[in-house]
Amino acid sequence: MSEDGIYAAAQKIRLDLVTLFHKAIESSIAPLNLKMDPEIGQEIRERIAVLMFDEMVNDMPMVPYLSVWEDGAKEIAHAYMSPKIVEISGYSPQELLSVGYVNIVQGDIISFYREQVSAEEKVNPLPEARNKRMGGFLENRHWEGCYKLETKDGRQIWVIDRSTITRFRNTAKGNVICLSCGVLLESTELLERKK
Repeated sequence: MSEDGIYAAAQKIRLDLVTLFHKAIESSIAPLNLKMDPEIGQEIRERIAVLMFDEMVNDMPMVPYLSVWEDGAKEIAHAYMSPKIVEISGYSPQELLSVGYVNIVQGDIISFYREQVSAEEKVNPLPEARNKRMGGFLENRHWEGCYKLETKDGRQIWVIDRSTITRFRNTAKGNVICLSCGVLLESTELLERKK
């Protein structure tokens, strides 16, 4: 095969991969059913892309996820749940979508917020951070929770849930959209030992 032929074949493979990747992201965002500004939708797409391809996160014994909801709503939708969720819960991301994550959470969530100045505010120059805030970005909050999950086979396990909740002003509906980018860590043995 000529060099031009090899290049053309490689370009076709890249284009096919981009198309598949785009379809995977769009299928993740489709069930959200939230009317939101295009910038917020783009932020969600970019975060899903990062989670899908972050080798460091995907090699760790944690389950990365991205949740989205309207501020004040009782329902939280997972726009992305790592396939690693099957290792701790027995449910695939697709099964969990139909079962509903909230339906496998057992009992109360022991949680707390840690109010801190956002890391982004510390890194970006103040005028840039101010412009981002005026453009819709409101704040970051760090959240931690510890709760039990019922696995597919009926066992109960403890998980530690750590996330950063980012809030965006949503002019499309006049509300606030929250994105929670976090990780789940199965911690049954550790927590049972502490009893």
